[in-house]
Amino acid sequence: MERVAVYGQGGHSKVIQMMLNNGTDQQIGLIADDDQAKVNEQVAIKTVLATQLSDYHAEFDCIVIAIGNNETRKKIAEKYTDMRFATVIASIAVVAEDALIGEGTVVMANTVVHPNVQIGKHCIINTSAIVEHDCRIGDYSHISPAAVLTGNVKVGSNVHIGANATILPGITIGDYAVIGAGAVVTKDVAAGSVMAGNPARKIK
Repeated sequence: MERVAVYGQGGHSKVIQMMLNNGTDQQIGLIADDDQAKVNEQVAIKTVLATQLSDYHAEFDCIVIAIGNNETRKKIAEKYTDMRFATVIASIAVVAEDALIGEGTVVMANTVVHPNVQIGKHCIINTSAIVEHDCRIGDYSHISPAAVLTGNVKVGSNVHIGANATILPGITIGDYAVIGAGAVVTKDVAAGSVMAGNPARKIK
């Protein structure tokens, strides 16, 4: 049984804690947070300041960064390079056997990840998202609930794709792009662009 230290105590963390509690191969070792007040609030599970993680290394095997913001997740991951990161997959997600999923990535409930998919490190594939065959997703990206990446979509690093967005086949989305909720992306998206609407248009 792999013991996982959960970094963060927000809403996203609570979902990951639920996934770990319902799984069979992983369990919560402890929770870490940067906020002393949040550490003091938690009583059900052992909680420590993040700065003390190394002092408790005997109580966990790996760490998952349970924070939704891509850039914050990246900064924390780069700070704790001496730690091993857990990949957490919900017991009711459907993931192809040949899918490659990077360390620190979280795949949430009812998500479908189809064959020949590659997902980078420290990504979030959120509830009921669909990642179709041959897609590529870079590091630190977030695919929001019920978003659909149709076949052969290429998503860069630090990308945020909003809830219920649809990315049509063969589209490439550049690094740090943001796709609004419900958007339908019909053409390639340049790095750093903010897109919204149906069809999606650049708004920033």
